[in-house]
Order: sequence, then C-alpha cells, then structure tokens
Amino acid sequence: MMKKLMVFIGALLFSVVSYAADSAAGAPIEDGKQYFVLQKFPSPQKEVVEIFSFNCSACYIFDTQVKGAELIKESLPEGVVFKKYNLESFGANGAALSEGWAVANILNIQDKFSDAMYNAIHKERSIKSADDIINVFVKLGVSEEEYNKTKNSLPAKMFMAQQATAISELKPASIPTLFVNGKYAINQRGLDASSNEAIMKDYVRVINYLVEQK
Repeated sequence: MMKKLMVFIGALLFSVVSYAADSAAGAPIEDGKQYFVLQKFPSPQKEVVEIFSFNCSACYIFDTQVKGAELIKESLPEGVVFKKYNLESFGANGAALSEGWAVANILNIQDKFSDAMYNAIHKERSIKSADDIINVFVKLGVSEEEYNKTKNSLPAKMFMAQQATAISELKPASIPTLFVNGKYAINQRGLDASSNEAIMKDYVRVINYLVEQK
C-alpha cells in the first residue's frame, strides 16, 4: 500500500492564522471535489481523525509549522472528538513510533511528544532506533521504566488496537489526511489554495459542514 501513498507537501506551505471565521464563504461543497464518501459504515460518534506519520515531511509541516490540526480541532463544534493516529507502515521505526504515540496519549503528553519527535526526526535526525524514541520520552521527564509500564498497560494496548483498526478501515491514500465521522475523506486538492489563509479556511469550512451530515 505504501508504494501508492502520495505525500503532498507543496500545498501545506502556508501561514498560521485564525480560520474559524467566514466558514460560510467559498465554493459549494460537493462530493468528489472537497471530499470523498467512503464505502463504509459511519462512526457511532461525531469525530475527525487525522492519519499522519512522524516520518512524513508534509505531516511535519502541517502539524508543527502550519498548526493545521490544532486550528481544525479548535474550530470543531462541542461534542465532536478529534483523534490522531500514526501510520505504522510509513517510514523507519514505524511500529515503535505508533507505540510511542500510544504511550504519549495515555500519559497525556501528546503535544509535547509530538513537537519533540518531529524535531528529533526532521531537524536533529537523531531517531535511528526504538531506543532513540524512548530517549525522547526521557528528555520529557518520562523514565524508561514508566514508558515500559505504560506501553504494557491495557489503555495503551486499547489505543494501539483502535489506531490499527482506524487505519485499516479508513485506508488513507495520502498523508496527512483527515476523515470525518468515519464516512468522509477530505480531498486536499479540492480545497481553495488561492492563498495561505484560504486553504485553512476551506479545511475548517468543509470539515464543519461534514460533521453535521448524516
């Protein structure tokens, strides 16, 4: 599957601004343009899921420089859950990164871990093995003992199972990709890319429209 994955970087090089306003503006929202309908049952709850990889350069830009996921999460109506899952099959140490992401979520340090891991991979280039991932936790104040204990805990194993199931069911064709209610995949190429501000406004506009659809 990974040979078919296309990681789109160019369209993600835009500024971080506030995009919650003007959500009603823009081109008509249509299936096949700004989003695709998935041939699967929708999720039981309203949710937005981002599939990403710490190894992915486009994801690095989207999550750390653009703060795209953060802006989208902040724009969601009350009651809509935002989730992020690391694509294990993308790049080196994928399984260890997915495991680390689960541990970070259980310890509620996912934001700090995300920034540190992206920095270690894309700036420092210091992640060569699973031990290097654990060292990132140690720098964040999590001992190796606590890491291993959390990794083997039921909540972490449940997170890993949910992560694997979501990726298997959603089948992302590129990363990062955002999915809404388990039924819709956002088509980044169909969004308004006329300016940096426009594309993030369109992300917010389309996602908030889709979370309310049946």
